[in-house]
Amino acid sequence: MTTNAHDDAPRGKRSRNLRLVLMAVAAPALLAGCDDDPSGKILTSREECSVQTEISREECEKAYSQALVEHEKLAPRFQSEQECNQQFGACTPLNGAAAGAQPTYIPPMTGFLLGYAASQLMSGGNRYYHIGGVSPLYRDYRSGGYRKPDGREISTYSGTVYGKKAGDTALPARAVTVSRAGFGSSAAARGGFGRSSSSSSRGFGG
Repeated sequence: MTTNAHDDAPRGKRSRNLRLVLMAVAAPALLAGCDDDPSGKILTSREECSVQTEISREECEKAYSQALVEHEKLAPRFQSEQECNQQFGACTPLNGAAAGAQPTYIPPMTGFLLGYAASQLMSGGNRYYHIGGVSPLYRDYRSGGYRKPDGREISTYSGTVYGKKAGDTALPARAVTVSRAGFGSSAAARGGFGRSSSSSSRGFGG
């Protein structure tokens, strides 16, 4: 039995249309990513740069230095040393306070977040990540969580974090001043970021 071009044409057209439909369905999924994909990593010290394998040690140490700079600018400001120590411990007076002014206290930087960029490369069978941003972190004694300078808790564990929000390294425009209720509570931050500072007592993280 012979076939002609007219018999093959519908079949070929249906095949092309099916491929286009499958591509259209797959594209948004690839672009959106997955909550199971690594989006960043929490390191607790510069020394950990030598044992992590996602980026080079040099890049990691550079990110740590950048986090220290952001810490000096954006660490939460406590009016009470006692309240600062109760939440974070080892708080110190902020440098550069005017003579005679009430001292302001900041917690130590007890970690830093490396946010991964979207692009990833394979090298020698290992996945290599690009740094998309960096943020200083503060370990909260009350919850055990690591908080960003805006008060949002990222994770209660160091190591790899998953999901777009966890790897978000966006930083506030200015430091949060903590007046009451503790850092991470929207009622505590005067001029807090992302929420009203007047009513809710829930943390920035939810």
